[in-house]
Formats: sequence, structure tokens, C-alpha cells
Amino acid sequence: MIRKVMLITLACSILLAYGVMQTRLGAQSGFFGRSFRPQNVNVGVEPPAGSKFIRSYESRVNGTPTRFAHYVSATPAEPLVGRFLEQHPGAEKAPLPNIIRGGGCTAAAYTDSSQVVSVIAFDTPNGCNFFLGRTPLVPAHKTRANQDVSGVDAPGVPRPLNSIRMMSAQDIGGIPSVLAFYEGWGNVEDNIDHFRDQMAREGWKQNDVHETFINEEMEGDTLVYTRGTSYCLVHLGQDARSGKVHTAIMYREKEWLPRQ
Repeated sequence: MIRKVMLITLACSILLAYGVMQTRLGAQSGFFGRSFRPQNVNVGVEPPAGSKFIRSYESRVNGTPTRFAHYVSATPAEPLVGRFLEQHPGAEKAPLPNIIRGGGCTAAAYTDSSQVVSVIAFDTPNGCNFFLGRTPLVPAHKTRANQDVSGVDAPGVPRPLNSIRMMSAQDIGGIPSVLAFYEGWGNVEDNIDHFRDQMAREGWKQNDVHETFINEEMEGDTLVYTRGTSYCLVHLGQDARSGKVHTAIMYREKEWLPRQ
């Protein structure tokens, strides 16, 4: 059970890191409007040699503070994670499906008391972007009892059908935001219809341009919406073994997107 819970925690951390990375790169290019000012915090995880520190972030996962540090390296993701495994003998490579189409995402983690210590690396043309972090472990008794973990849902965004909340991250990168991860029963198609209908009722508008772009880059099905200066991404996929539907909802406020 601990291993399953660790993988759930790490899967959400991958989505969190990917969201932060995409937001920061977008802000640097000027495409997403105003940049943000993440807090520099001590993550307490030593990076592999030769890494360049970019910035650290503090958010809340399941109501508990969590920390990530962003680095870049000239080493590709796979060997970079290999170095992490050498530094931390208790760590193991995470057998998770890549969220980036064609690969490019490699992760490893180990449990340390009530936290998951992890490295999450994304390939780039010149090496990789990677994150080191400490994330609260999702309580095993909550998942066994089919109850929501502590935290919040994204405001104004419906929950997936017949689901429980497995993780909730807030205030990612210093921006009012929510990343929620759910496990449910049914199928992806019914959930897509559900979100299309309910998001329209809540005043959200479909962003066809961004939706097409993201679906070309990520595995699974992704829905993208805007409402005023708010942005919401819903990513759905179905586990081949269990048949359960996994849904990640990423919500941000402020001017993360350019003015319409």
C-alpha cells in the first residue's frame, strides 16, 4: 500500500512540476502575461553535481506545506535521474506512464518519514529541466476508506463523475491556484461530456487553440478553459489494468494567459 500511495503522490508531483515549468517558461517568453514571484525556500535535497539552480517554490499539498526546487542541467533526464539514484540508495525509479507524448519525463522517489522525496526531470534540447522536492505522503487510510484526502477542489470547476480526491495542491508558484487529482469509476467519454456541460454552465469558455496544442504534446484527453483571467486544464486518462479513470484538474487565477 505504501508503494501505491507513494506513486500516487509522485504522479501528482509530476503534474505540479510540469505546470510550474510550463508557466515559468511561458512567463519568460512574455506569452503568458505577467510573471510571478515564487518564494525561495530551503528544499533540503542536494542536486546532482553540475546542476544550475533556477528557483524554489512552496505550495500546500493536502493542506500541508510542500517544497520544490527547479534546476537545469546539461545532462538528459534519464541519466540525471540515474545520478539521483546513486546519491540516494533508498530511492527507486518510478514506473509511471509519461504525461508527455513521446517520453521526456523521468522520475524517482523514496519515502522519508511522512514525505516523498523525489526528482522529476523533463528532457530539453540542451539537457533537462528537473525538480527536487519533498511532498507530504497521501495518507493510506484515506485511500483505503475511499474518502477524499484533505485539501480543496478548484473553485467553479465540477468534480469528475463517481470519484474521490487523491491529492490537492494549492498556491502553486505563488499564484492563487489549485491542482487536484482524482480517481474514479466509469469511462473517459462520459466524463468529457460531463465537463463540457457543467463547465459551460459555470461560465467557462473552451480554449480550442491551447487544447489542440496540449493534446498534441500529452497522452490522454485534455480539456482547456478560460473564464475572465482564470484558466483551467482538465486532463483525463483510464488505467489499463484497473479500468479506473484518473483526472487531474489544474486551475490558476490572475493573468496567466494573455488578454483576450
